[in-house]
Amino acid sequence: MLSEDNLITLCRTCHRNFHEGGWVLERSPHLLRVVDGRSGDEIMRRHYDHDFDPAVFLDLLNRLDASLDQAVHLVRYLDDDQLVEAFRGARSLGKRAWLLEAAILYEAQRRSVYGDRSLEGIARRFEISLRQAQKYALVWRLFFARNGENSEHEEAGPQPIEPEGVNVDVFSLEEPSWYVVAATESPDPQRWLAYAQDKKAESPRYSISDFRGDIQRAGGATIRVLEETTDPAPDPAPRIPWDCPWVKPYCTRSGKPVLAEECRCEAAL
Repeated sequence: MLSEDNLITLCRTCHRNFHEGGWVLERSPHLLRVVDGRSGDEIMRRHYDHDFDPAVFLDLLNRLDASLDQAVHLVRYLDDDQLVEAFRGARSLGKRAWLLEAAILYEAQRRSVYGDRSLEGIARRFEISLRQAQKYALVWRLFFARNGENSEHEEAGPQPIEPEGVNVDVFSLEEPSWYVVAATESPDPQRWLAYAQDKKAESPRYSISDFRGDIQRAGGATIRVLEETTDPAPDPAPRIPWDCPWVKPYCTRSGKPVLAEECRCEAAL
């Protein structure tokens, strides 16, 4: 019972929460997890893989950085078609660079029992602003973390978390600002980001400022609809502009993305 493998060091507050606050500690060879035994909500978690070598991972990042430095001086030797291909690859690398930062910040947050309050300490540790830490962690959670939330089953108790399957190619937008605006300024981030992607494909000049304006106009339209409705027996299925843009991911016939211009609701017009 007193072996090192069966002991864990806790601060006084966490120790009290385990004995009096309903916290439950779950340990396995691959996962350490703390859940609220009353609600089943996950408080923190940390994964382990004994075959993982962090030194190899960090060395890979350093070599990638050195390779990019060398690539700048090798561009002159590419032919025209190779320049186009290299440019596409560079854009993809740029997107994955900030996504890696977002994944790191989100992982740091998930390891803390303090939840959102932990981001202030994380920001100091990573030497970035609190605002950036909050936004990047939120973007990763909303758009790229999959099956990461613990489902609640009051009768069965806390359920194990499924592995996260990340698909960073769900959206083609490369700048983090698109994701940040959708996550922090819209009521339905997934739908609005898909809307921005369609608008950008339709017109390369569509900007983040345009995107923010569309969101704000849709919100204002919703407020006006609510204020101007005086009929005591309103339509049972009113058209709420926040429901726009209704962007279906694929056409059932062609299999191609459906453009936002096909939407004909009030906010889109």
